[in-house]
Amino acid sequence: MLLCKGADSIIEARLNYAASPHLEKTKDFVDEFAEQGLRTLFLAKRRIPHIEYHQWHHLFEEALSKVVNRDEEVARVNEMIEQNLELIGSTAIEDKL
Repeated sequence: MLLCKGADSIIEARLNYAASPHLEKTKDFVDEFAEQGLRTLFLAKRRIPHIEYHQWHHLFEEALSKVVNRDEEVARVNEMIEQNLELIGSTAIEDKL
């Protein structure tokens, strides 16, 4: 099971809209929370078939072993699996930075 959290704009771009029927209502809540000055995140999930995970993990290990542009390669490989997600919900917290 892949669990993701992140900015609403980033996670929304990775959602399977058919599997996320509460997206519009969740966006309304997030907008309301953001207007209150709260830090908001979307939460999403996806069940990954065993074989897909092993194929991805191989690419991930290769990306980790890179000497040049490691961070970019890891991000690229992570984006490959962070697709077709189902929205779980959102969070909103006060962030006093």
